[in-house]
Amino acid sequence: MSSKANPAIEAARRRYAIPQWSDGLFDIDGQGRLCALASSEPRLSLPLVEIAEAARAEGLRLPLLVRFPDILRHRAGRLRRAFESAIEQVGYTAGYTPIYPIKVNQQSSVVGALASVPGLGLEVGSKPELITALAVSQPGGTIICNGYKDKQYIRLALSGILLGLNVILVIEKPGEWPLIHEQAQALGIAARVGVRLRLSALGKGNWQNTGGERAKFGLAASQVLELVETIRDSGCIDWLELLHFHMGSQISNLRDIQAGVREAGRYYTELVAAGLNIRRLDIGGGLGVDYEGGRSRSFCSMNYSIDQYALAIVAGLAELCRERELPMPELLSESGRALTAHHAVLITNVTATERIPRGLEFTIGDDTHPVVAQLGRLLAEIDEREPEESLLEAEHLLEEGRNLFLYGDLPLHERARLEPLYFAILERAAQRL
Repeated sequence: MSSKANPAIEAARRRYAIPQWSDGLFDIDGQGRLCALASSEPRLSLPLVEIAEAARAEGLRLPLLVRFPDILRHRAGRLRRAFESAIEQVGYTAGYTPIYPIKVNQQSSVVGALASVPGLGLEVGSKPELITALAVSQPGGTIICNGYKDKQYIRLALSGILLGLNVILVIEKPGEWPLIHEQAQALGIAARVGVRLRLSALGKGNWQNTGGERAKFGLAASQVLELVETIRDSGCIDWLELLHFHMGSQISNLRDIQAGVREAGRYYTELVAAGLNIRRLDIGGGLGVDYEGGRSRSFCSMNYSIDQYALAIVAGLAELCRERELPMPELLSESGRALTAHHAVLITNVTATERIPRGLEFTIGDDTHPVVAQLGRLLAEIDEREPEESLLEAEHLLEEGRNLFLYGDLPLHERARLEPLYFAILERAAQRL
């Protein structure tokens, strides 16, 4: 019997939500083993237990971190295909370049694998990262330079242009332009410059403070206009070719991304309409990973797919440019998490287990606290309600009960009933999803 038709295997896939979080890169084979799937055709299945056994035979011990470079290249191709499909669907007239931010994972094997992908650029935020990018970039490759910039950093970046690389220095503080101008003149070359926008739109997530009006880096609207005039007065306005913004990391709600792209698009159309020759728009990071597999707005999930992400960005910018009859910019995105999250697996021994009580019997008495009683009724009525609705209400009641205990309004013997009821509701709801 194949794994596709085996009810036990299908039950395991549902229990661990593998189709939801794995993006087709992991699966359970016919023997019940979790496997990594290579992107080659036919798909090569690599059981993780066999990898662990082979490592033990070589004298290695668990825990063991296993990396799959093939998955890195697969994810880069997946992201590129999503944007290429959106570009074709919308009729967008410019191209797309994926950018890998080295800070996401600086391991040599990771950076090397991604740098070898044709057409993929690198983002750096320090001199060591810049040296790495200069060493591994392909001829003509793109390097986006962010972070703190002193004279040495800027001179090193400009030397990349002399090496034939497409190195763009992104101005994130007003004081960076004089240093860039000075060093470019000393080398006798034209710098390639971008400006980082400080948007008001904020992508909600665990790292939301890296974007929005309180972001550490980026220029406000008034500073952008002042910088443009300063560059124009220097006779170097043609050096300015890119706008960049960063809304945050692991943005779970597609509407937040659309809002940021629209605001940045307004900056682009206004500046281009004023005569600037800006040709590129770097949308930064934000593309999430659905760690939970719930396709929700939870900070550990995302309510959109890669294809929906790409289409929202491409369609939004195309609409703005067509409204003003302006050329569409080349798109760049710095999607480090989405490129790397699936490629590494930590294999470890199970040292202990905790079993959730099954077949919970619960009786509501006259002295049962109202919150506990509500959980009990929710469990009793769960087959009559939508599972998603039951889960949300159970989470709310659990949190309410914990807060009541914290302030002395729920006795300990009632507090002890919260989690068993909650987990019983989770189990019953999961069976219906």
